[in-house]
Amino acid sequence: MNLQKAGSHIVALTLASGMAEQHEVFYFNHGEQLVDAGMIESYLSPKVRLLDMTVFPVLNRVLWKMNGLFKRLTGYAGFHEACKTLIFFYVLIRHKIDLVHGHEILVAHSRLTKVARFLSVPVVITDHNGYTMLLKVGDTSFYPYANKAKAIVAVSEYTARVLREGNTQDDSAQLRAYGEKVLATDHKAEYESLKAKRPAAPAERLRTPVTTIYNGVVRHQQPLPDASAVRLALGIPADALVFGMIARGTEQKGWRFALAAYLELKRQYPQRHLVWLCMGEGSCIDEIKAELGSQHPDIIFVGSVDDPHYYMSVCDVGLVPSSFSEGLPLSIVEFFEHQVPVIASDLCGIPEIITPADNEPGGFLIEMEEDSTPRVSSLLHHMEQYVNNPSLLAQHGKAALLIRCRFDMEQFIASHEQLYTKVLAATK
Repeated sequence: MNLQKAGSHIVALTLASGMAEQHEVFYFNHGEQLVDAGMIESYLSPKVRLLDMTVFPVLNRVLWKMNGLFKRLTGYAGFHEACKTLIFFYVLIRHKIDLVHGHEILVAHSRLTKVARFLSVPVVITDHNGYTMLLKVGDTSFYPYANKAKAIVAVSEYTARVLREGNTQDDSAQLRAYGEKVLATDHKAEYESLKAKRPAAPAERLRTPVTTIYNGVVRHQQPLPDASAVRLALGIPADALVFGMIARGTEQKGWRFALAAYLELKRQYPQRHLVWLCMGEGSCIDEIKAELGSQHPDIIFVGSVDDPHYYMSVCDVGLVPSSFSEGLPLSIVEFFEHQVPVIASDLCGIPEIITPADNEPGGFLIEMEEDSTPRVSSLLHHMEQYVNNPSLLAQHGKAALLIRCRFDMEQFIASHEQLYTKVLAATK
């Protein structure tokens, strides 16, 4: 959809980069005005050709002027977007693309739906829990469009089960109300699908094959500075227990739940040096910073970061208190790389990382409320366990490092290559 900082965008960039080692790969960015240059530099290989409307600068300026003219004369503001679809079609035909892999879900108005309808190039999509969010609020209108894909990649076994069964097994008025609020603020495209109320035909079910491929996460390539030096630079006492959190600054990511638990932990342990290190930016973080002012110097906001490992190296515990729906958070795997255990919501595919059946736990799962928000008392309890039991912290840290190996890039790339080969063979 765009190249602003988000886990799904990083997954797409690293997948393109990995595939480019053996194949010709193009990356088309639909939101050319929404680009995080640092993220591209960190994750996109120079072997991948990045395309968007700015590749056609003169044409793009003309189309924007025509878009403004149409808007003034008729009120229609979608001319540029319509032309972008035609340019995307041109790119696919011009470069003789064999297969398109989209990291946006196929719904009524998505550009990839038009590709699947009008061009013969096969489309594969990764569901980063977009469909799961729609199912949680009772929207099944996406079925006819999802069925235009040749394959769907689920990022967890939970997501795969939900797609195959068409049921999240979560249903309450509170959940739906909170879910619609999240969709309206953080996932506007999906919410427009919900508001339009386009139910699928009664007999329609998801027919597209679903394959589970866990997100691959690139290991940190550069040597890290000494953790004590980083702590000194950030003003963190050497004996402090540091809780780290990295996410977009939206309500869904659970910043306010983490804040409530952390402030209560400070109240209960006034003599203990505690720090909450916050990595990310967005409206929710801005509101929290304004509310706190300078009262809590132990809560450190470092903004959006291109190299989270620099800050994770000083963390003792990671926090991922997400609400409503979540894919497979890359931050958990990144924390695990530093032997940092994680306290995360018992939500969607997260338990598959934190408490895999065949491995010691790499942290704790937060109990959830009926509306699928994290229970603050549960989060606080797990934070206390690490405060009071350093040996358990070390034990979970060792287990976390073992779990991290399951998300290495080699298997991630190989699994996608096998899937692409299968899809192309089936469409010949």
